[in-house]
Amino acid sequence: MFIADVVASEWEFLRWSRLKLSLIRARALKALEDFLGPRLDSRLCREHFTYELTTFLQQNLAEDQADDFKQTLAHECDRNKPDAVDKVNDLLAGVDPNINTDSVLHWAKASKAHELVLEYVRREPGAVKLVHELLATASVSIETLTAKTLAEELDYIERIDRLATIAESRRNASLHEIDRRRPILGEKLRRSVQEAEDAEFEVIEATPAKGKNAA
Repeated sequence: MFIADVVASEWEFLRWSRLKLSLIRARALKALEDFLGPRLDSRLCREHFTYELTTFLQQNLAEDQADDFKQTLAHECDRNKPDAVDKVNDLLAGVDPNINTDSVLHWAKASKAHELVLEYVRREPGAVKLVHELLATASVSIETLTAKTLAEELDYIERIDRLATIAESRRNASLHEIDRRRPILGEKLRRSVQEAEDAEFEVIEATPAKGKNAA
């Protein structure tokens, strides 16, 4: 009975710990993505700009207008040709007065920032270099961005911590009862618990390190 409770409690403890780490990591990457978007040079976002604008035009222009015309217009607009920019702005205003080429560029930068963060996670050299340069220019770090965004999640994180602590306490109580009855078995179980937690830590840390070596 006590062994079953140790296993169940340890599994629950690891699950809450994993959830907490996943939450922190997800918030950190979202904060980095939000940071990068406005700071990206528009030249880095040309492909995304053309895609976003072409997609929008294809979805909103009249069906009798050829798709290649829409894409050509998007390319010309991307190259800042005045006539194309004015024409696209007129078309966009006809669909939604609040949308213009600046809006499309904002979407493109957001899309490029998301792509850049994924490349950064995979430790692709170009992405790592660019991200570090932008962070250094703004005199901030990923830790700073993470701390700011996690300030809004403290209540949620504290709830996860409390649930993890409850599971850990229940596990320790069962281990104590096993120690009283079967000291040798209790020692083996404690080693198994420690190995499980060490393995969990190694799995979480292995992904970035592996990507870094591959890069």
